[in-house]
Amino acid sequence: MKGRVASGAVALMVCGILGWSADGLAQTRLVVKSARAGTSYYALAIGTSKALMTVPGVEASVEESLGSVANVKEARTRSNYLFTSTSDLIAQAMKKTKPFDESGYERIRALWAFPGVVMHWVVRQDSGIATIRDLEGKRFIPGGIGTSTERLTKLVLKVYGLEGKVDLPAVDLKEGVDAVTNRRAVGFTTGSPFPTPMVMELVATTSVRLLEIGEAEYKKLAEVDPTYSPTIIPADTYKGVSVDTRTVASPVLMYTTEDLSEDLAYKLTKAFWENRKLIAEAHATGKGLDMAGIRYGIAKVHPGAQRYYKEVGVEIPASMR
Repeated sequence: MKGRVASGAVALMVCGILGWSADGLAQTRLVVKSARAGTSYYALAIGTSKALMTVPGVEASVEESLGSVANVKEARTRSNYLFTSTSDLIAQAMKKTKPFDESGYERIRALWAFPGVVMHWVVRQDSGIATIRDLEGKRFIPGGIGTSTERLTKLVLKVYGLEGKVDLPAVDLKEGVDAVTNRRAVGFTTGSPFPTPMVMELVATTSVRLLEIGEAEYKKLAEVDPTYSPTIIPADTYKGVSVDTRTVASPVLMYTTEDLSEDLAYKLTKAFWENRKLIAEAHATGKGLDMAGIRYGIAKVHPGAQRYYKEVGVEIPASMR
């Protein structure tokens, strides 16, 4: 099964099942569990699986995810499990707040950082929607079911006083492009590094507008959840969008659980960073990988990963050791 990449999404999941290779060496089978197929994070997961398979005896495949919430929930019971998540969901899990009100999340440990989630509010240019407030009474797809984007969309609408005032169908985000193209919805939100494939696909045939998050609304959002930071989607990132768009972003890290062996965590972390070219080849956003991003995690850093970062001179905050 070596080198096999199954269909898949955002959360790297390592099923530490041991098998045997043709030459008799023990194999550790890793499942790279990412986001939904067709997203930036799915592409990054494919590149990551290739990097992990440079470790002798490691076999990795990519598996599609139901969303970040499901990824985090699996951390309670999976062994040798790696997954990606935004920091806001990890913070909720550590505090045992809904939907993470079970026990077991204290097992989560951080490994490395990915490019963060950038919130895209996408609407048809001919929809008459110019601001987030204009979404009142409209049909709008709030990210994928069970994703951190869905949670953030609803949180932002609440900050704008639009809770319960926008028609938010519970559908998979895969339907977003088709729904907007065929006028079944005025737009959708997606959280991904830019340029995100979903928006690139849409602008190839349909003129769109990106909606801004206002400064006052951002300040209200930060009071509710400080894990988000302001960011800009630069002008001309997407065809027809010729102005900078102010939005928010959330850090994304690769996490695992404390039962992943220290030696394996060290080797995987080392392989990830020493083979970052493979990640960049899988998706352009991989060129933005930054070791220092580990400091934006919420959980403690796995001891094996800490060993690697100490070797290369990357400082880990005391609260994460």
